[in-house]
Amino acid sequence: MKILKFNLLSLIVILGLVLSSCSSDDDSSGNQNPDTYIKFTIDGTAYNFTDILTAESGVITLNGNNGAGLTDPGDTQIALWMPLAISNGAFDVEDSFTAEYQVSFTSDALNFDFDFAESGTMNLTQTTGEYIEGTFTATVTNDDDTTITIENGEFKAYGIE
Repeated sequence: MKILKFNLLSLIVILGLVLSSCSSDDDSSGNQNPDTYIKFTIDGTAYNFTDILTAESGVITLNGNNGAGLTDPGDTQIALWMPLAISNGAFDVEDSFTAEYQVSFTSDALNFDFDFAESGTMNLTQTTGEYIEGTFTATVTNDDDTTITIENGEFKAYGIE
């Protein structure tokens, strides 16, 4: 029994040393990529989302949220939708399934549940190279007919190549 206790204690000590010597690649600050962002204001309240996720399927989407990340998106999210063949220029944001430029907005606090902007603009200033950058505005109405205006929108996210 003494040998079993000694072996078990030895195993626990060795395991503890091994685990404590492992390093983590996680950035504990929560800002894994502070160079990417989506910023905007609604009724004077500023929103600043960092570590933007760029995704591609039939379109390019730039996704931002006020949570800790994709698995914990927080209570407010925004997505900017644009075609795969993007270029610099000013484009209208529309609420249509076939629209090339769209903005979707979700906010538990403001009672918006994945609502699309019915109007706005998206001005792309950099569409080649490492980043996609630009500005945007949007007007969004929820199912309760509450309308918000997203103003002073700016974004910088990794491009798809």
